[in-house]
Amino acid sequence: MHRSKGSLVRARHGYGLIALAAAVATLSGCTGNRSDVDPPSPQPTTTTAESSSLNLPQRPKDLAIAGKQDADICTWLTSEQKKALKVGSGRPVIKDGNNYNGCDFAGEDGPALYGIAFRVVPEGIEDFLKKVVDPSAETAATYDIQGFGAVQGQIPGAESLGCAVYVDAAEGQTLYVDMALDAPGTMNNQQMCEKAKQAADAAVTTLQSQS
Repeated sequence: MHRSKGSLVRARHGYGLIALAAAVATLSGCTGNRSDVDPPSPQPTTTTAESSSLNLPQRPKDLAIAGKQDADICTWLTSEQKKALKVGSGRPVIKDGNNYNGCDFAGEDGPALYGIAFRVVPEGIEDFLKKVVDPSAETAATYDIQGFGAVQGQIPGAESLGCAVYVDAAEGQTLYVDMALDAPGTMNNQQMCEKAKQAADAAVTTLQSQS
């Protein structure tokens, strides 16, 4: 059944955010909303030369994400990309606690309700990943997105709530892409992580076109 944008917004900041915040608090001691916490993912490694621990590729260039504000980040999906991801217009992420600037897009794909958030983390990927929970073995992965190293993961015990992708965007800068499922059971782990990867690829495409 079709849901209005209003119901999407309520769902995005209702069950999904609260449930994951509780899961993260239990699993990693982090605080904040679903997209406001440092979620799942692997072990240390960072940009370019720093990426040796995770064997990430050397970045083809630095993406201009440093210091970007919420309004800027909300431009990182084009109309066509939003259509492909089945999301609406972006809005600034909720700030609660230890946050990063970002933009949140509410989406609906059949029975699945979800949110996709982009955040700018002013730390290299290696340093940032030292702070997050070790990922669930089922979906943990390292790959490259258009030449940029990326790490994928879910929070163990809270896999049904979403999937995150961290991109080695620039020296001392990580693009954090968070896919949060607001209707548990409507997507499996692989589908959630594929959606997060698709969103990360879209953002990288846009950022490269802007530089």
